[in-house]
Amino acid sequence: MLSAGKIRSLRSSPLRSVILLHHISMASRLAACEACRKAKVACDHKRPACTRCASNDRAGICIYRTTPFKRRRAESSTPLQSPSRLPPAQPSFTPRNNPYPNPGFLGSSSHVAIFNEISPQDYHASDTYQASEDLTMLMQLQSTGENILLIQGADVLRQLFNTFPLAAMKDFVTFWLATGANLALAEPFTEKCTENMTRLFTSFSQEDNWHLAYVQRLTQNSREPLQFDSTSDMESFSAQFLDQKIRWESLGIFLSAVSRAAIAIPFFPPLFKTEKDNFVLRKLSTRLSDLALDIVLSLDCLNDLQLVLQYENFIVHTHVDGDQKNPGYHSWSRLGGVLSSMFALGYHENIEKTKPPIPTFLSELRKAAWATTYSADKNVAIFLGRPPRMSKRFCHFQLPLAPTSSDQVFNTSPDEDEVVRWKIDTPICYRAGIRWATLCSGLKEDVLELLRLKQRENFNRKASVIRQKAETQWANLPSQFRLSGPLKECSGDAFERDLIASIRLDQLHVLFLLQLSCLDTLTEPDPCILDISDQILSLVVDTILLRDQMVNSGIGLIWKIAHFGLPATGIILLSMLKEHRTLTEGRSSWSKTILNLGIFVAQVQVGSIVRRGDPNYALISKATQTIERFLDSIQREGIQSPTQLPPQPGENGDWAAFFSQDLCDFETDFWENLAYHPSLLPSDPILPPI
Repeated sequence: MLSAGKIRSLRSSPLRSVILLHHISMASRLAACEACRKAKVACDHKRPACTRCASNDRAGICIYRTTPFKRRRAESSTPLQSPSRLPPAQPSFTPRNNPYPNPGFLGSSSHVAIFNEISPQDYHASDTYQASEDLTMLMQLQSTGENILLIQGADVLRQLFNTFPLAAMKDFVTFWLATGANLALAEPFTEKCTENMTRLFTSFSQEDNWHLAYVQRLTQNSREPLQFDSTSDMESFSAQFLDQKIRWESLGIFLSAVSRAAIAIPFFPPLFKTEKDNFVLRKLSTRLSDLALDIVLSLDCLNDLQLVLQYENFIVHTHVDGDQKNPGYHSWSRLGGVLSSMFALGYHENIEKTKPPIPTFLSELRKAAWATTYSADKNVAIFLGRPPRMSKRFCHFQLPLAPTSSDQVFNTSPDEDEVVRWKIDTPICYRAGIRWATLCSGLKEDVLELLRLKQRENFNRKASVIRQKAETQWANLPSQFRLSGPLKECSGDAFERDLIASIRLDQLHVLFLLQLSCLDTLTEPDPCILDISDQILSLVVDTILLRDQMVNSGIGLIWKIAHFGLPATGIILLSMLKEHRTLTEGRSSWSKTILNLGIFVAQVQVGSIVRRGDPNYALISKATQTIERFLDSIQREGIQSPTQLPPQPGENGDWAAFFSQDLCDFETDFWENLAYHPSLLPSDPILPPI
């Protein structure tokens, strides 16, 4: 722009009109998009995509540069490169204006709550703030880090789409969804994100650097906040991250669905015919999903969609990495990231009291996010024997409603005895499963606290209260959710059969943990826990045999075996190997239990459940070897009842000392020690290494 003085000085010049018109045109000039600029054609500058790109199905790569008229300085020390050797274009980003990260939710005990009581007039606060050189440098470093992530994301994006046809991946996820399966938390968005993939990625094969252009578009969209008000609905909310507004979160949800589908479906000719190709698809889709999440986190724009992607990414890693030891640590640490984001968003507070009010669908999504994260934290903590990182003592315990349910929100404090009411016609669906799993997890947290109770005088009273709550919850559950007979007689479809089995296993698991807390030592199980363990083992074996007639409703088969089945089986073996056989009074026969143990061993040995290299293989295979040794010991005695086996010298002596004092520890070491019980040692070779 010309100053007033310069304009006055040009009035007497014959060139003043030309100069003024030139400066005016430069000030109002609009930059063409990259596609039109390279093709040297006119552009109408429409956003997010110009008319020419939209009509030619090139809207996905219709990108506008942030500084289109700024010339790059040529460094004197850098020799000029020929056009054929120029490096490929890289996605660029503008550093954030705010040098501080998003603080998120800050509670009443934070320093902000204190300083908010101080009025700016009290200390004559300045209206402006100048960033120091250190902060400016930090912003530049953050931008550089983002660029590295984006270049990696662009490379994996190109590798994935060049290896596996996008249209086939879309059909693959659609086929998986048709089986009744879905992503538990992202369920409302999975199909929408899948349908929009092929609408955006339409012309990437026509450009050398198509992947960089798409990465820039995804990142620009991901920086935009998700807008909503009390009148918003699911369609208007979803429109902000679909079609030309697709974000990294949308792509990440789709890729999570691809990974989950590849785990569930072993053969899909349009994409893969061999186990090796299936593994490559899982690896690439999981890798790009990880990068999508990392990029979103680096943008520091916390929102609901990011939390959904974080949770689903964690679930994918439980399937890919497993839950036991390393590399299960990666999935466990990712759960910590989910918890951090949820607390930062403030979803552990009462969602109903959010100001300003939010639409109902978003309120239910946030409740589901809290509930499913809370449940995952308890189950993983129990499985790994680590402290839970999320306590209902510091959260508002809230449950999502089932789609057609009209019951009220479960607003209760830990000291109240309110009962959750279910509508009789509540459908069997993911949200209903989340509600039940969260209720059981609340009782599991009570049991974990009971295990650490030092004073035993109140132990029985508190244990009785937990047991009464568990029985009341089960009685209030609608009849269509309660398994009352053999699983094979369940009349529901594959999804319903799996969910009903999971609900029953969760109920039995609460009772199992509660009874386990009453034991003084693992080597002295009582008849009550033995009966519960027998029910768990029988149901887990049924799910193994009927696995082809079931669809993952939120708890996979491997998790059912490792989390529910193996601890119950361990208690059963300890009961059978006990020196004093008083536990068997009233039991007509152990034949069904031994049969179930044999079926479990056979299914693992043929590789129909888990194979070498699969998640949790070490734990399951070690347990299987120990069970097999026990069954062999029975056969050596002429297939006698375990009650007739003679006690072994020193059976409860040095051998029992090897067990951990942690009653919830059923990891690999438990099975290693159990394998060397004196009853199992004669004429048996030492277990081969895994």
